[in-house]
Amino acid sequence: NSKIKYHVTTGYLGDHRFPLVRDSSQKIRERLMGNGATHILAFLDENSADDPRWQTGHHLTQKDYTFLLEKVLNEPWLGLVIKPKLPRTLRRRLEEVSELLRQAEATGRCYVFEAQENAPAQGWNTPAEAALVSDITIHGDLAAATAGVESALAGVPTLLHDPLGWPTSPLYELGLGTTVFTDWESLWGACRQQWSEPQGVPGFGDWTPVLDDLDPFRDGRAAERMGNYVH
Repeated sequence: NSKIKYHVTTGYLGDHRFPLVRDSSQKIRERLMGNGATHILAFLDENSADDPRWQTGHHLTQKDYTFLLEKVLNEPWLGLVIKPKLPRTLRRRLEEVSELLRQAEATGRCYVFEAQENAPAQGWNTPAEAALVSDITIHGDLAAATAGVESALAGVPTLLHDPLGWPTSPLYELGLGTTVFTDWESLWGACRQQWSEPQGVPGFGDWTPVLDDLDPFRDGRAAERMGNYVH
């Protein structure tokens, strides 16, 4: 019953950035590997709110980071790159978990995209820049999915962490237990299996079934199409 009479399909408007960030992503990857990382995860958090009535509360964000940071500290082969949705507030939101983050960074195998001076709230770095550092990207939750979409369009196997349970999301079509996970233990177990299988796990982090719906072009020219349409 929408009043909108048509849609204009442009593709993903940020896709022109993918080749622009590959070099910087590769440098970060080499730094993590130089400190012993043989497998690298990227984590894209979806922010949290001081008042959990209106958005995911900090306690859930702290739980997410605690799990991943403890893995970095306990597994000397694991690297982690973090792209917070709001990097300027990350350490405040983590509270005491920020000490775990400091310890993980001290290993040289954990990298955080920090807030830059004069940057917008979400920073200048894109989800793709973090994803392209990694072997596997983890999108924080299904309250929104844009960061995960960007990672998948950049060609990186991308997992969706859905701790609150949103099975009506069409992204569940990607497969519960292969791309969508509702708890950290099963997600971690799937990553370990992926790394141990010579051919990998079938369907693991594979968004192929929905890519045509998300962006039928995937040619880096979406912003050009939007500009042409607006003109």
